[in-house]
Amino acid sequence: MSELYPPEAKHLNVLEHLEELRRRLFFVLIVFAVFTVVAFFYGSQIFEWTKKPIQALPGQMIFISPSEAFTAYFQLSLVAGFFLTFPFLLYQSWKFLVPAFAPSFRRRIFFWLLLSFLLFMGGTVFAYWIALPFAFGFLISFGSQMALPQITLGNYVSFFTFLILSGAFVFQIPVVLGLFSELGFISPAVLKSKRPYALIVILVIAAIITPTQDIFNMLLFAVPMMLLYECGILLAAYAQRKGSAR
Repeated sequence: MSELYPPEAKHLNVLEHLEELRRRLFFVLIVFAVFTVVAFFYGSQIFEWTKKPIQALPGQMIFISPSEAFTAYFQLSLVAGFFLTFPFLLYQSWKFLVPAFAPSFRRRIFFWLLLSFLLFMGGTVFAYWIALPFAFGFLISFGSQMALPQITLGNYVSFFTFLILSGAFVFQIPVVLGLFSELGFISPAVLKSKRPYALIVILVIAAIITPTQDIFNMLLFAVPMMLLYECGILLAAYAQRKGSAR
């Protein structure tokens, strides 16, 4: 792997790397704070957007404490700020990593960061339009047999946030597997041989992520995760071939 690193990268000591990382993280936090403040002033519009996938379901939204609405709006502002900051976070990651690698490998870093962004958005769309309506609909229909559904604002925002972020990060599986293969930490052959163990881990993660206890909603996350694992194997094989070519 020595050909991945240009000679000038060796002249930077650990403290210089840490200072550079600190500076870029500071920029990211500033942008995140700005986007969060802006999002807070659009809290009502953002909340209406979060309710769109469940508008056809019965029940109404309430709040039971004076501070609940403010807390829910602030939580949504943080989530919106994070999503708006994520492309800038990837850009700063690119700027931090590029000097450490040889020019021939820099295009590969850009490819992985771009793929990470696309999968992040794909996971968000999946959670928003598929996982959220199905999971929320199941819970409401089950509970409405025993009582009138009246969901508190804070509980729904927490429910929404958990599912959206889970979907966004779960879809990073192919990037993690492919990048680890690119860097030589793991091989496609190992990933193939560990499929049974990966399935067990995926089912456990899906059970944790899914807010319901039924097998259908658990499979709603487990099946895409298994498909993403298979995509990760294909990306790992592609990365390995590229590494061999270099």
